[in-house]
Amino acid sequence: MKTLLFWCLIALLVGLPIYLLYWNLFRAALIQRLKYRMFQVRDDLRMLLIAGEISEKEKAYPLIEKFCNRALSKMEDVDLTNLLSSKLDKQTSLEVERDLEIIFNSGPDMRRHFLQIAFLVFGAAAANSPGVLVLIAPVIVFSVTALWFNKVKLWFLALMKKAMGNLFLKPASC
Repeated sequence: MKTLLFWCLIALLVGLPIYLLYWNLFRAALIQRLKYRMFQVRDDLRMLLIAGEISEKEKAYPLIEKFCNRALSKMEDVDLTNLLSSKLDKQTSLEVERDLEIIFNSGPDMRRHFLQIAFLVFGAAAANSPGVLVLIAPVIVFSVTALWFNKVKLWFLALMKKAMGNLFLKPASC
């Protein structure tokens, strides 16, 4: 019994400072850095419009800017469980598929900006859920090493659709 108590106290004395250090220092700095990168991507996207490199009639521009603004507002709160666990209804799923088709059929600059925003959202979700990230790390490592399989590509596309539907089309909570 004394050994179990000893190891629990050691875990508490080591784990609590690590937990507090992560959530109060490391995560806060990481989220702030991701926000700055998101602002930079949004500003670059707007500069493309101002410089005339994309036309005002580009259908993907308002979709990407709206997704970016929604992602900025949710960056502190989004985590992997929110992105993975919630189901999308049929209408939202169809809207996301249509929007993704518009985005991926647009020019390379628009696609690049959208993918940067999506990676920043997934980075924020991973930073906000380190425990879940540890549990799914073997799946991620296997997926990256086996990226040439079509099933993995389809799984990532489904994950992106679900994330976009949860962030972009559902109303933001205040």
